Amino acid sequence: MESKIQDKIDKFFSKYKSKVYKKGETLILPEEPLVYIFNLKKGFVKSYSLNEGGFELTINIYKPYSFFPITETLAGRTNTYFFEAITDVIVQKAPTHEVHEFVKENSDVLFDLTKRISSGLEGFMVRTQYLIRSNSSQKVASSLVLLARRFGENTDEGKIKIAIPQTHEDIANLAGVSRETASIELKKLRDIKVISEKAKKYTVNDYDKLQELSTIYHEDKPLPFRF
Repeated sequence: MESKIQDKIDKFFSKYKSKVYKKGETLILPEEPLVYIFNLKKGFVKSYSLNEGGFELTINIYKPYSFFPITETLAGRTNTYFFEAITDVIVQKAPTHEVHEFVKENSDVLFDLTKRISSGLEGFMVRTQYLIRSNSSQKVASSLVLLARRFGENTDEGKIKIAIPQTHEDIANLAGVSRETASIELKKLRDIKVISEKAKKYTVNDYDKLQELSTIYHEDKPLPFRF
């Protein structure tokens, strides 16, 4: 995101008080009236769904300068997801109609938002295919690829450190597998030195190998990674 756009967003939301949510706190519940839109100033937030059996599936992970749940408000539909702080977060929330007016009056902000929504939608469609068509090893590996691409920090040693802490259960919820299965697959990746883990933070030691292990094929062509 360009600094000019960040400055506009900062200026607009500066009219509203910041609020801190601790790790694990819920920001929005399903079917809660969407009278506010959040701007994420610091930290990471996830949206997820729960099925009747209590199985959690992570839908998206938001990083700073994300607006949520703006796609639901723009579509005029009821939110069906939980929004939860992955880390301690700082947010500002503004009335929904004011955020809509701000976006409409600033074409550069609107265009940036449209690009991010489009990228997220395409990534969601690719990820859906991974969830449906790949095996458990590919599901876990592709989830780590996603985390590395979106939240990775390159090191001097040529490795990628994933900025957000992830438990085995977090990886399982992202991959759409059980926690036990995620633990087994993560151990396999550690054993062959593709990843390492310390204090719930993962480092990808061999990104090319991780991507190779995660790839599924459609009509003899690898599915693109557009997360």
